[in-house]
Amino acid sequence: MPVSSNLNRLVEDIVGESRAKAEELRKKALSEIEEILAREKAESVREAEHIVRAAKAEAEAEKNRRISQAKQQARLVYLAEKNKVVQGVLKDLQSMLSQFTRDDSSYRPFLLGAIARGVRSIPSETVRITVSERDLKTLKGTKLLEDALATAQTAKKAVLSDEPIRGIGGAVITSEDGKIKADCTIETRLQMMEPQLLAEISRILFAS
Repeated sequence: MPVSSNLNRLVEDIVGESRAKAEELRKKALSEIEEILAREKAESVREAEHIVRAAKAEAEAEKNRRISQAKQQARLVYLAEKNKVVQGVLKDLQSMLSQFTRDDSSYRPFLLGAIARGVRSIPSETVRITVSERDLKTLKGTKLLEDALATAQTAKKAVLSDEPIRGIGGAVITSEDGKIKADCTIETRLQMMEPQLLAEISRILFAS
C-alpha cells in the first residue's frame, strides 16, 4: 500500500476522531448552557413571583392603612359633631334652668331644699347663706331662711350674706369661720350630674 494512502487514512481518522470529540464537547456545552438557562429562568420566575407577591402585599397593606386612616378620620369627625350636639343640649338645659329660677312656684321649693341640705351638712351653730344677686333681692323680707331651718330641723342660726354669688341659682352655705363650705348651687349640681347627663343624652340622641 502506498505511503500516501496510509497517511491520508491516518489524517482522516484523526480528523474524524477530532470531529467526534468536538461534537461531543459541543453537545456537552449545549447541555450545560440549557441547564444554566433553565436554572436562571426558574430563578427569574421565582424572583418575579416574589416581587409580585411583595407588591401585592404592599398594595394590600397600603389599602388597609388608607381604609384605617379614613375610618379614624370619619370617627373623629363623627365624635366632634356628636360633641357639638351634646354641648348644644347642655347649653339649652342651662337656659331652661335659668328660666326655672324665674318661676317662683317651682324654684322657691328647690332653693329652700338646697339651703336646708347645706345647713344640715355644716357642723357649725351659725351658718352663712350666700345666694345669687337676683335671689338676694327676692329673699330679703321673706321667711325663706326660717322655712329652710325648719325644713332642716335644726336650731342653728342662719345669716344671709350681702355678697352675692355668680350663677344661675341655688346657694352656698359656709360655717361661721368660713372654713367649711357646702356648694348647693345649680351649677355644681349640674356639674356633678354631667357624666350621667352626657350618657343619657348620648343614649337618647345616638341610640342607633
